[in-house]
Amino acid sequence: MTAQQREFRDALGAFATGVTIATTKDPDGKPVGVTASSFNSVSIDPPLVLWSLAKSSLSRATFCDSGHFAVHVLAASQEDLSNRFARSGEDKFAGVDWHEGELGSPVFDQHAALFQCQTRHQYEGGDHIILVGEVINFEARDEAPLLFHGGSYAERRTRPKGGGRESVDIEHGRFNDNFLFYLISRAHFQTSRPIRSRLVELGSSMEEYLTLGLLSIESPLSRDAIAQLLSHSGHAPAPQLLDQMAGNKLVRETDGKFELAEAGQNVFVETLAFGKALEADLADNFTAAELANTKQVLRRIIELTGE
Repeated sequence: MTAQQREFRDALGAFATGVTIATTKDPDGKPVGVTASSFNSVSIDPPLVLWSLAKSSLSRATFCDSGHFAVHVLAASQEDLSNRFARSGEDKFAGVDWHEGELGSPVFDQHAALFQCQTRHQYEGGDHIILVGEVINFEARDEAPLLFHGGSYAERRTRPKGGGRESVDIEHGRFNDNFLFYLISRAHFQTSRPIRSRLVELGSSMEEYLTLGLLSIESPLSRDAIAQLLSHSGHAPAPQLLDQMAGNKLVRETDGKFELAEAGQNVFVETLAFGKALEADLADNFTAAELANTKQVLRRIIELTGE
């Protein structure tokens, strides 16, 4: 591949596509499949779709001669399957759940969408063969699709609605639910509410919890150091609270400095595990990319608003 061809390929990679696997059977009834991102619609009436296969592909003759194929739009969880069918020289169907489709093509049990097609046209397309099929049967499921962009896999991220709305009306003294400070405050309140309730059950407080967490990372610390390091949270402990925590054997005081005691460690670990479980439940509703972007934005906000 020349430098210009690589540049052309990279430029094409700027266009995000879905990822599919096309399947058919050879004359001996053996299942055949390849990964393809060239899938596209052609016509609604009649229902036609196309995809292209490299002329150098070992399965070229099989797809051109079989008279039928199935195209599986892969779900986001099927990255490993995409990689498997992109390789050659192995039993790609080993361990994969599939059955024979309406036209004879192998059909995977899992997919985001499925199109079972009769081959209607074949066209020369440079170093590829373009296969056009008439859709005989199709199915779509409520699954996030696997995407490919810039030479690597990607995930779908739904853009929020109403992003262009004015969030604050100074003239009339009001704001809506698109106001950033409102969203941050409400998100913090709602996500921390179960932790606060749990602390009440344990006879503890947010001030105690954060103090125990701080001392689990760094100790011993003086009263002033604890207050300073927790000032950003709005829950720095009052001096009398530290004395109370020492009396309850949650912390130990030596020469005016505090460190974590065994009882305090137990309370902190129990609450931390409870919070981690809440985080995991919440994370299940987002993609890895959404979570990474959210964390990046929050870190940036913290950086910009810190002293």
